[in-house]
Amino acid sequence: MVIDKIKSWGCKPYPNDESLLTRLKRAAVFATFVAAFLAFFRPFNLDSIGGWTLYLICFEFGVIAFLCIAFLGIVVPHFFPKFFEPQNWVVWKEFLFTILHFVVIGIANAAFLYIMNYTQGGFWEVIIDLQVSTLAVGIFPVFFYIYYDQAKYFKKYAQEAQKMTSQIKEHPIGAQEDQLLVFKNENGEVEYQVPTSQLLFVKSDGNYLELIISDTETVKKQLLRNRIKNVLEEMPTVFVRCHRSYIVNLEKVRSVDGNARGYELTLANTELKVPVSRNLAGSVLSAIEQKTA
Repeated sequence: MVIDKIKSWGCKPYPNDESLLTRLKRAAVFATFVAAFLAFFRPFNLDSIGGWTLYLICFEFGVIAFLCIAFLGIVVPHFFPKFFEPQNWVVWKEFLFTILHFVVIGIANAAFLYIMNYTQGGFWEVIIDLQVSTLAVGIFPVFFYIYYDQAKYFKKYAQEAQKMTSQIKEHPIGAQEDQLLVFKNENGEVEYQVPTSQLLFVKSDGNYLELIISDTETVKKQLLRNRIKNVLEEMPTVFVRCHRSYIVNLEKVRSVDGNARGYELTLANTELKVPVSRNLAGSVLSAIEQKTA
């Protein structure tokens, strides 16, 4: 029973849509914390070092932590984009990725201590000692932090989503005058035309766009070679960008769902859900609120 609950919790959504600047800021904050923690508590025999040498070593550890976190948060997702897709990020991925931070930082710190002759013993002995002590201290705080964070975000987004869904049901978004949307490829050539009433959403997929179209009972996909920002400029205001990879037709929104990752939009005539990124959530919800007022 306990194992089943842990498995269920591990598969729950978790936020992972931070910008490059946010990741760098987080790395800087954590690095500053590491340096301050080491300077104040002086673990790993640092209490035997005094004066400016101690603060220099603590600063160097902070720089190592910053470089490791920045590398893991920016470079690694670039090479494994499928694994790090924000809409598929869940608790177990966050937990393992956080533990990986501990491991990488521990190895980097051990290498630094060994190279600088700040510690005695062989290289692998230093690594094992640092990894065991770091994980022993950090694994439980990490577990409870992720548990708290997931519950906090879920409560926040679920409550607002329920409120917006009730508003949509009470005041459905009325259909505007149907227009014929003309989609061009990146060379400016017309490739496809569809009425606004039939286009559910647009999804960016590499160098292509997927037009998700609903024709009565069927839902079909049309591929178009172009960039999402070029297409958005030519579309009516009822279409809004809700994610870096999605443009949604607000007339087709039937409900808003909330989880720890943020919001998802359920559309008419399909079970597909469109994600809403946290940085665009405010503008999307405001647009829905205006349409249902």
